[in-house]
Amino acid sequence: MSLEPSTAEPDGLRRDSVTPESDEGIRRVPSDRDFVAMRVGYRATGGIARGDDLARLLEDMQRGDVSTLARLIASGAVFGFDWHGSFWVPMFQFELSDLSVKPLVRQVQTELAQVFDGWTIAVWFAQRNSWLDEQRPVDLLDTHRSAVLYAAWADRLIASG
Repeated sequence: MSLEPSTAEPDGLRRDSVTPESDEGIRRVPSDRDFVAMRVGYRATGGIARGDDLARLLEDMQRGDVSTLARLIASGAVFGFDWHGSFWVPMFQFELSDLSVKPLVRQVQTELAQVFDGWTIAVWFAQRNSWLDEQRPVDLLDTHRSAVLYAAWADRLIASG
């Protein structure tokens, strides 16, 4: 299986998306502006949800509860980040119709969690990536799986020195 990034652009990719600041600011403490950019950057892929709200949604859809969400996070199946005393989860990690976890997200998160925290992983998915022809990983998860996994692997290697 080839992990080479694809140069094809998926239909409907928005190049004018707002994303959190990248590169030099990626590891700093997120500001209010960063958080707003994160919310805007993920709006088209399900947004981000407070952990408590997601746990209630899991209950409402009979997919689990707060302990289910805690297990998903602890096992690395999904990731989230703390911001102003609340835990937030990017919803692109789930099939929105039934809240099942997308398997590729776990693979990518496993690569990135070796060197990045939850906020930085969220930024990684939302910002343009040079391994992906300046496209955002979150926009390519369903169409260019191997390229996204390759980009995560390459960025992990670079970040770990």
